[in-house]
Amino acid sequence: MSKLLSIEPAPLRKLLKAGLRRGASPQELNVVIVDQFKWSPDSEEARRLLGHLKDIGWLVFEQERWKTHF
Repeated sequence: MSKLLSIEPAPLRKLLKAGLRRGASPQELNVVIVDQFKWSPDSEEARRLLGHLKDIGWLVFEQERWKTHF
């Protein structure tokens, strides 16, 4: 949890927090992207960010939910 609290900027922290515990549905994750980053979920920025988080293993899609792993 301390690793999560040290992540900046705050919108990234909130996106990752959405995936903790039970995970976030794709729709819930899209809401966080719109609300926190002011991006369209289909935007190049959103795709790049999610792709990077998947590449480093911090965000994984399992059992129909996005889950945060540290």
